Amino acid sequence: MRIFLFCRFMKTMLQARLFYALAFSLLIFAPCKILFAETVLPPLSADAVMDYADHLFKNQDYAEAAGEYKKFNYFFPGDPRADRADFQVGMCYFHNRSYGPALAVFTRILDEKGAAGTGISSAFMISRCYEKIGKYRAAAENLLFLEAIFQKETGKAGEADPELLDRIYYQLGWIWMTAGDKDLAVLAFSKIRPDHPAVWQIGDIQADLAAWERLPQKSPLTAGLLSVIPGGGYLYCGRYQDALTAFFINSALIYAAWECFDKELYGLGGIITVIETGFYAGSIYGGISSSHKFNQARENEFVRDLKEKYHPGKDSPERMPALSVMPDGYGIRCAMIWNF
Repeated sequence: MRIFLFCRFMKTMLQARLFYALAFSLLIFAPCKILFAETVLPPLSADAVMDYADHLFKNQDYAEAAGEYKKFNYFFPGDPRADRADFQVGMCYFHNRSYGPALAVFTRILDEKGAAGTGISSAFMISRCYEKIGKYRAAAENLLFLEAIFQKETGKAGEADPELLDRIYYQLGWIWMTAGDKDLAVLAFSKIRPDHPAVWQIGDIQADLAAWERLPQKSPLTAGLLSVIPGGGYLYCGRYQDALTAFFINSALIYAAWECFDKELYGLGGIITVIETGFYAGSIYGGISSSHKFNQARENEFVRDLKEKYHPGKDSPERMPALSVMPDGYGIRCAMIWNF
């Protein structure tokens, strides 16, 4: 009897514990369930994605911004801003100094759009990418290609948009100037219309370019002839420490070789002579190359000063909006171009 009562007691206690455990669980987890049920994420909005991507781009978080622009194009391919988002992906790569991926994006857009809308902006950015990696000829050839395809799509050369052509020649002038080709730079700037916007300051640029001929120059021939005396070429180019070093090293080796031959140490003298021949030839080559480096440094400094004075700025044609008008089979096609 006692065993029976004990078993009934234990069964009652077990049932009570299960009841309390269930009640406790409901008390703890029911609010969480309600909370999660009430938390509903808003639907993905094209405006929200674009605004967030622009926010990241404005704050120079280019890697994240590129991802958001790609997300915009994936979820909203039919949105009118899809072309702009695609272009901005390339701009993110460009500002992040990833010029290879940027070139791939801009080239694809140019192939798809041609000389219209973001295709024109992409063509200009292709040249800027080439310029950044030092391929100035490729940058110039791309702009000339843009001129050719634009004239082809407009039908006749005379119908090409003069404002677009001015932008091509303006950027082309700066590319040739950076490459050190003054004549081609002057030629490109001279093709810009006389009634160009005053903010471009073409007349002032051409006047300053005339000073290029008056830059101090060092003659490679003179440097080579002076290098017959060890260190003379360096001295001519203003590299006084190198001149002193070359003079003493060559003089010491020449004296050592002379002493060896004078004391009939022909083997040692021959070795020193071979060594001195290398140092002497290197001194001549160094003097000639120093003259080229001197001239290049003066030209780079001149171009850098011109860029700081005129380009790029808030009013340069690369940053100014431009309207392109192009006839097609159904009427007139217009495109507003604005580089960011």
